[in-house]
This record gives sequence, structure tokens and C-alpha cells, in this order.
Amino acid sequence: MKLSLNRGITILFAIVLVLLCNSMNSLTGPSTIESEIKPISINKKGEVLCKTRFTKNEMGAYSPIKIEYGFCIISKDTIIEIKTKTIDPTPESSYYEQKDYWDSIFRSETSQQQLNDIKEVILKNKYSFPSTNINSYKVNKILSVSDFETTKNVSLKKNKQKGLFGASSTEYYNEKKVHLLYDFGSIILFNNTNNIDYEELELGSDFDYYNPWIDDMGKEINIGFEVNIITGILIIE
Repeated sequence: MKLSLNRGITILFAIVLVLLCNSMNSLTGPSTIESEIKPISINKKGEVLCKTRFTKNEMGAYSPIKIEYGFCIISKDTIIEIKTKTIDPTPESSYYEQKDYWDSIFRSETSQQQLNDIKEVILKNKYSFPSTNINSYKVNKILSVSDFETTKNVSLKKNKQKGLFGASSTEYYNEKKVHLLYDFGSIILFNNTNNIDYEELELGSDFDYYNPWIDDMGKEINIGFEVNIITGILIIE
């Protein structure tokens, strides 16, 4: 009788332990980074004005995380970033309302009036971007890395893509495919993602965004992010 009771307690403990582990696993998901660029206008100098959105979830938490919105101006020599709005994770009650609102602004097409306001309020009329004229530069095509390199006479291994906050491309995913979004001649925008929930293929490259972790030796290392959604900028000389 005592043996049977002990066995029952052991089985019950094992069940509770499994349920606890499953519960802990459900508290987090994959670490993610979203570094997105959406072009608005290109001027006669070849400068490209874009909207930007940046957020990273280093631990894969399901709770709200900081999101930064802004603009950038891409030229053959520089990428100028301008942060205009940050949504902090608290208070949670208004977080998702703000996120939905600013995400809709980022993802929607920019009107001529909005462009005029951006030039005046954000850019202080220091740049000339006359119209929302980027549709003719849109490609939205998936190519093999080798086909793209042959067509553009460029090495993607030597010529790195650039991301927001100074990031650079590292290793291309096993599929060896690139998703070409826009081709402005000397400036090319790629969609880089390994989020197979939304794409059938892993497209483009990983990036060197920093995600710190303390290893068994007590040393801080960069473990990167498990899920990447990154707009990459390739400058071709």
C-alpha cells in the first residue's frame, strides 16, 4: 500500500513538472527583430526618402515591446536616420491602440499632402522631394543570389547590405534567394526574412544586430535573433 502511494506521488509529481515546463515555454516565443524601411520619394540627386519602423524582442516575450518610427534619407554615401515617434511598452492599456495607429501610418501609402508636411515639419525644407514617385521603381521579385550578382555585376559577399542603426548583412540563408523590393539604380532595397510563417522561403541574409547573452564562462556573446524581418539597403557604386 505504501509502495503504491509513493508511486502515485511520483507519477503526480512528474505530471506537474511536465505541465510546469510547458507553461514556462508558453511564456516566451522566438527572439525577433523587425527593422523595416518603406520608400516614399526619390529626388533628382538620387536621394531616397523613406519611412522606418524598428523593434526588437530579445527574449521572445509576449508582453508589449518598444517600437520606434521615423524616417531615413538614403544616398550613395550616407543613411541619415530621423526618429520621430517611440511607443514604450507601458501603459499596456493604450499600447496596442498606439501600435495599430502608427503601424497603419507606416504601412499605408503616403499622400502628397503628407509628403509636403514631412518636408516642412520633419526635414525643415532642407531636402527637395517633389512627389511620391517610387512606384515605377518597385520590383517585388525573388531571384537567386547568383542571378542577381550576374545581372548587377556585384558580389553580395563583398558588398554588404546595410540596415537601420548601422547593421550589416552577414550570411545568406540556405535558400540563397533574394527578394528585391525596389531598384533605384545605385540604391537597392531587399526584404530579408526567415519568418516562414509569412514566407514560404527564407529570403536574403541574416544581419549582425546585437542580442547579448552570457555564456557558461560568464562571457557576453551575441546570439542574434531567431526571427528576422529586415529591409536591407544595397549601395552599388
